[in-house]
Amino acid sequence: MSGPAATVIGCHWFDRQSELAFVTRSIAGAASRGGPVAVLVPDLAGRCPADGAFDLHDIGSSGAPRWPADVATDRTVIVDDLTAEVASLLSAVGARSVHFLSGGESASDPAWHSLPLVGGDDPLGVHVPVNRLAELHRHHGFGFTDYVLVLSDRIGAHTEPPPAVAWISAAFDEADVVILEDAVASAWKGRALRGRVSVDTRMDLWRLLAHANVCIDLAPGAQIARECIEALRFGTPIIVPDGVGPAPVHARASGGATFQGASELLDAVASLQDQGHRAEVAATSRRYADALCGDPAVLIRRLGSLLGPPSTAP
Repeated sequence: MSGPAATVIGCHWFDRQSELAFVTRSIAGAASRGGPVAVLVPDLAGRCPADGAFDLHDIGSSGAPRWPADVATDRTVIVDDLTAEVASLLSAVGARSVHFLSGGESASDPAWHSLPLVGGDDPLGVHVPVNRLAELHRHHGFGFTDYVLVLSDRIGAHTEPPPAVAWISAAFDEADVVILEDAVASAWKGRALRGRVSVDTRMDLWRLLAHANVCIDLAPGAQIARECIEALRFGTPIIVPDGVGPAPVHARASGGATFQGASELLDAVASLQDQGHRAEVAATSRRYADALCGDPAVLIRRLGSLLGPPSTAP
């Protein structure tokens, strides 16, 4: 096979709950459209060596990885998490073209680069798919739409809502507020719990996102803030905590809002109760997210530029 060739090291490849794993799989899939891709993973023993489009190569323990003998060492390497151990391995095999998604504190070669996914002058972006059928029908567990949806930053079961939900429910006593926490969506109104339903599939989540007035993500992902992008692709504005990371970038670019403290959060929610303003932000949100993450061909083209001209590497 001819074309650009790459090696992907997926330290978190098997963690299906990890946003980093989602991003790495997306990049590996897109890169494979242009040429051969070798996927290296730790601790393959006891797992199936075939994973979707890829035959996986074992690098042994994540604490002492080793380079597989049947994988070339002269290809561009994309690493999900550049730990000290992985950096030592890459140095030992003489890898020159290295791009990493996270970590990098142990990068031993100044030619190795962090791979920007969001923000900056030329972000790589990642294709984030959604199912448009979610827009046709609301979640079966609720008989209302246009609610304030809050994605929690807590884990486990709780009898009381997080402070953000309490603030919103008290300030907007006629508004329906839905909090998603521990795969359960709880509906609150006027500080009173109205009911709970389970969220069992990604389609359940997409329906909640698609029919919300606004999505407030209290713990957005560190790589791309996936749920924020999914909300934006449905035209649902987002509000996120201010700070570093991809979520504030999405919020500002799409017309949403960031907040520090209760007052700023409530002001942001109040602004989106105006349906005219909300419609404008919704349109901007959809355009922004579709341009950045809506077309898989865009990621394929950008990776083609990153990996360089075609080669005849086996």
